[in-house]
Amino acid sequence: MRSTINRPVRWLASASLVLVVMAAGAACSTESDSPAAGGGGGDGDEVAQKAAADLEAEFYGQGSYANPPAEGPEAQRGARIAVINSGVQSPTGTKQVEAAREVAELLGWDLTVYDGKYEPAEYQEGIRQAISQKADVIRLYSIDCPLAETALAEAKKAGIPVVSQEAADCSDVDPQAESYFADTLAFSQGTFIEWAKAMGESQATWLLAQLGEDADVIEVSVPELVVTNAIHEGFAAAMEEQCPACNVTEVKAQIADFGPALQEKIDTALLRNPNANGMALSYDDLMTTGGSAAVMASGRNDSLAVIADSGFPANVELIRNGQGQDAGFAYDMGYETWAAADMINRLLAGEQQGQSGVGIAVFDADNGLPSEGKAWSVDIDYKPVYKAMWGAS
Repeated sequence: MRSTINRPVRWLASASLVLVVMAAGAACSTESDSPAAGGGGGDGDEVAQKAAADLEAEFYGQGSYANPPAEGPEAQRGARIAVINSGVQSPTGTKQVEAAREVAELLGWDLTVYDGKYEPAEYQEGIRQAISQKADVIRLYSIDCPLAETALAEAKKAGIPVVSQEAADCSDVDPQAESYFADTLAFSQGTFIEWAKAMGESQATWLLAQLGEDADVIEVSVPELVVTNAIHEGFAAAMEEQCPACNVTEVKAQIADFGPALQEKIDTALLRNPNANGMALSYDDLMTTGGSAAVMASGRNDSLAVIADSGFPANVELIRNGQGQDAGFAYDMGYETWAAADMINRLLAGEQQGQSGVGIAVFDADNGLPSEGKAWSVDIDYKPVYKAMWGAS
C-alpha cells in the first residue's frame, strides 16, 4: 500500500492481500457544522480532550513500539529461505526485500526472493518454486493464505514450514478453515488483525483530537483487503466508542478504482456531505491515486482534517506541502522485517517467537514528520540488539 502507481499493492498493508471480506457499515447520524481542520473541540469538549490525551500517550512519538527481545538463539546459518513478496514495485515491497536481504546476509542464509507481481497465480508459482528448490522455510510477505491456499497445501504436504509477515492465515479469515502458517509475526497489539485494527483506532483518535464532538467524517475504506477491512473495523469501533454522536459516512472503494474513478467517488462524497470536516483513508494509495486530488479540487483543503498513512515519502510530502493530507499512521518496515527474520531464526532453532516490539505510531506536520525525502522510522536502535543476540556483525 505504499506507492503512487495505479496498480494494486500489498497488503498495506501489507500489504497483496486481496480477499473479499464483508465490512460492517459505519453508523451515520445527523450532520453538523464544519469547523476548520484542527479547530474543533473547545475547552469544554471532552471528546477532543480525551482523544488528544490518548494521542499523546499511545500514538505520537514512538507509539506502541518497544525494544526488541534481548535474548534468543544464535544465527541458524546455512538455512535456505524463500521470500514470496506480494509485489516489489511498491515502496513497502521494495523496502521489505532490501531489509530481508540485509538481515539474511548477517544470518548466513541462502535467500531467494520471488516477486508476486500482485497476482495470486504468481504467489502460487513462487511457493511451488520454493518447494522444488527444497527451501527450509517459505516466508510470505503481505500474501493472505486464501490467495495461495492450493500451493500452501502442497508446501504443508512437503513438510516445509510457511511463515507470514503482514498476512492472514486461512483460519484467521474462516475459523473453520485449515491453518497453513507455522508462525505469523506478532505485533505489540497482538495478531496481525489486531495490529491493523489499531491503525484504524489511531486514525479515529487523531481526527477526534482535531474535531471533537463536532466530527463529521468521511471514511474511505477498501473492504476487499483483509488488512484494510480490519482498519475499517478498528476505525468504526473507535469512533462509536469515543464519540457515538459523531457522524461517519463510509465510502467503499476497490483497488480497481485507483485513479480517476477513485477521485470521482471521493468528489461525490464531498459534494453529498457539504458539512464534512474530516476524512480517513485506510491506506496511502487512496491518498496518492485520487484522494489528494479530490480534496484539493473541492476547495475544502483548509476545512478538512485528513488522515491516511503510511510514513513513506510520497505521503510525507503531501503533509509537508499541505496537499490534501494532514496526518498518517506509520510503521518501520526495516524493524518489522528484522523482527520477522528473528521469528524465522527461532523457528529454525526450535524456539517460540517472542514479543517483536513492532507497533504503530501517528505523525503529522507538528509531530514526528520525517525530513524531506525520508520515510518515517522508529527511534529505536534495534539492529545492534539483534546482531548481539545472533552473534552476527
